[in-house]
Amino acid sequence: MKCALLVVLLAVLVLFGCDKMPENTPTYGTTQVVVDETLYPVMDALEKAFEHTYPKTNVEVTYLPEASAFKHFYDSTVVIVAARRLNEEEEAHLKSRTLNPRTALLANDAIALLVHPNNPDTNLTCEQALQIFSGQIQDWKQIGSTNSNGSINIVFDNQFSSTVTYILSKSGQSAPPTNSYALKTTEAVVEYVASNPGALGIIGYSWLSDYDDPACRMLRSKIEIAAISTCEKGSQTNFYKPFATNVQDELYPFSRQIFVINRETSSGTGTGFTAFIAGEMGQRIISKTGILPAYKVERNIELKSEPFKVKK
Repeated sequence: MKCALLVVLLAVLVLFGCDKMPENTPTYGTTQVVVDETLYPVMDALEKAFEHTYPKTNVEVTYLPEASAFKHFYDSTVVIVAARRLNEEEEAHLKSRTLNPRTALLANDAIALLVHPNNPDTNLTCEQALQIFSGQIQDWKQIGSTNSNGSINIVFDNQFSSTVTYILSKSGQSAPPTNSYALKTTEAVVEYVASNPGALGIIGYSWLSDYDDPACRMLRSKIEIAAISTCEKGSQTNFYKPFATNVQDELYPFSRQIFVINRETSSGTGTGFTAFIAGEMGQRIISKTGILPAYKVERNIELKSEPFKVKK
């Protein structure tokens, strides 16, 4: 009797052992992803689409300022989405831990400059913008002689944000100008600009790009997006906003590339999520949010010639 019971128990264990799913595959399991918080709207859409397509996955996303996001990536997270690649020192550090980071271009975003809706100067030349970034221009009268908004108060979403890194890189400065301030969130920047006529907000454009998103529409309704000329010499008559088409045609001067970096050691859910957002479906979702996907998304339209029928 005992032998028979033991045989039954072993059979049950074997049965359940055979049916047990692997803990982590590209389409099954949980993964941790850290994302530059300036990219929240587009990455939130991608996360939801991936989990909807693969219901047995769970993507735990942490949104942080750029500096904190990379620290998180080194310590514990297998995937990061950020507005820059790893530098040589960072790659060498990961490889010294027998980690092989793989980088893919994901999208082309832009940095948006926000002004108060009543500001008469919504067009800036590239030179003027760069002089604001470097601190050479600190009053709106230096932009337009009749502009009575006073001092220009530059506001960033966070002192450790990728927007700060970008502006310093473009202006060739080691620190933001003395008339700049850091808040805590992108929404706070929009609210500040909406309430202060002298403000100039600097945020990631993906927070404003999706015209179908009620949250984006609400933010856009409170401010005006400045149009900027190209940085070519003598180009001061045509001004462009950070729309995807202007980024694609290299007309808007303050664009940036977005990368997904994966250091997962096996083909798990992190790899599946990376492949999804860099693949055709992910690129279509990125295009839908209003920023430029890394790869051209084709649309095939089939036209049929048939007699027109009128219902009686």
